[in-house]
Amino acid sequence: MLAQHPNADLRVYAIWFSMFGSEQREHWPSDALTDPRVVHFWDEEKVVGRWYMQRLAGIQEQRAPKTSGATGPVLWDAYLLYGAESVWEETPTGLRSWGRTILRTQDTLRTSVSAALERAGRQ
Repeated sequence: MLAQHPNADLRVYAIWFSMFGSEQREHWPSDALTDPRVVHFWDEEKVVGRWYMQRLAGIQEQRAPKTSGATGPVLWDAYLLYGAESVWEETPTGLRSWGRTILRTQDTLRTSVSAALERAGRQ
């Protein structure tokens, strides 16, 4: 998707953590998401996934079709797309769409990114 918009002013924050015992930081694929607009974070404590899971009820309007149910204390294998107008304070604003799993909802992610870029005039 990033390759389809090589000049777009996009930022991707990939937050990685272990959901299964075999996943370790030193084994995460360094060749995944190599675009220079991607910033990678390792979240050992799953702080971000726990934070979003606690707020899931409040973002259902932006939920992508085909989103699979999220259970447990951590939201994972999900995307969250924010617009250029987003403000990141105590609670971020400007959520355009979110979906889980990323593969299951990738069509909505692509459509949402293209629409956001069009609105912002950043194709």
